[in-house]
Amino acid sequence: MKRKILLLCIAFILISGIVWAGGQKEAEKKRIVHYHWTETTYDKINNNAVKIFQEAHPNVEVKMLLLPDGDRASKIRTALAANGEIDSFALNNGESAEFLETGQMVEIIPASFGKNSVQEVVKMWTPGAIETSGGVWEGKYYGLPFELSNYVAWINTAYMKEAGLNPETDKPKTWAEFTEVTKKMVVEEGGVRTRNGFASNSKEGIFSFLIISAMMEQLGLDWGTESGFLASMDNTNTLVKGLRTYTDFVVKDKIWEPGLFDNDREGFGNGKTATFLTGGSWYWGVLDTYSVPREDVEPFNYPRFEGGKDLGGVGYGYCVYVSRLAEDPELTFEWLDTLASQPNEFIKFGYHQPRVTLSDGSQGLDPKLAVDSIPYYNEVFKGELARTTVWLSSTKGSQITDAVWAAISRVIYENIGPEESVKTLQSDVKSILQ
Repeated sequence: MKRKILLLCIAFILISGIVWAGGQKEAEKKRIVHYHWTETTYDKINNNAVKIFQEAHPNVEVKMLLLPDGDRASKIRTALAANGEIDSFALNNGESAEFLETGQMVEIIPASFGKNSVQEVVKMWTPGAIETSGGVWEGKYYGLPFELSNYVAWINTAYMKEAGLNPETDKPKTWAEFTEVTKKMVVEEGGVRTRNGFASNSKEGIFSFLIISAMMEQLGLDWGTESGFLASMDNTNTLVKGLRTYTDFVVKDKIWEPGLFDNDREGFGNGKTATFLTGGSWYWGVLDTYSVPREDVEPFNYPRFEGGKDLGGVGYGYCVYVSRLAEDPELTFEWLDTLASQPNEFIKFGYHQPRVTLSDGSQGLDPKLAVDSIPYYNEVFKGELARTTVWLSSTKGSQITDAVWAAISRVIYENIGPEESVKTLQSDVKSILQ
């Protein structure tokens, strides 16, 4: 009897050990939660990155939360504030300063990429890509560029020909030429505007802010940093010139009637405006969802001021970051490396992932594929990307954007002159930044 009881005890201990070991094995499985934005083309490529990473790391589960881009930053903010489950996330360069200043991200860990130094990691991306995409803070590197793009100018060449213009020789090079060319393409029927010569989004102030930022920086102001933006408020004449140039599109030159439509990308794609200034290389794919055919559209360099700086439209991008709450930061950077290692898949759809080499030393973005995938890549996009205007990096970016849009709105909607509107802008900005 005692022997039987002893055997039962041994069996129980053995079974318990097996169960415990199995539980331990299951408990060792790690989970990475990543916050990203949803986009039809992106989603398929990003989900493939999850598959690739999990196949290489069988003990890791990646849960990618795909969120509407307008909700993404607030969802990330909420998760971080609640100390929730958030190992990594994506932010654009206009959003990152808020999170970097409060220490929400982990610095790049070279070992995750098989490298010995941060600079070795930085060299895997095109020069300046991390800075332009918002991944640098106080000289330290935190973000991996996921997408990098820039605004260029777009024009409907069929409308140019209709107006007696030659698309080969008459694309405007200066803002003065831009006004004259776009005036010729305005259409009114029975006193009713049916086509603008130019348009910007008249509902979301950020788009006008980005266009006028390019103008101000071309005129020599620093609108890319808080200190520079604040200092620029002492340059009254330059501020007035920039604001007048932009608002004259509506009040004087009448190439832009904001009431015709809200969304300039949609308006251009459906033939309601002859030009717009807030499209990157990705717009080719967007254009295909509208009625204007590709053969009637050409991108060209942003207009400049005569004698001004040789700068184009705003450069912008997204970086992916490791959260301060990450369970395993080094492993999470490995995941982000995989996520940002498919430049040739993205370029096929017009999206630019600025990866020069992958962690294993192989080539990143294939230049030939970029040329084959994006019309005018070498002629316009590549060169302009090297001369982009800097998007303001500020923890108070939203407040400043609202103040600038208010200055624009006072002129185009309230019949207040640029000089008076600039006075209010100067006061508003100083109260925000001082």
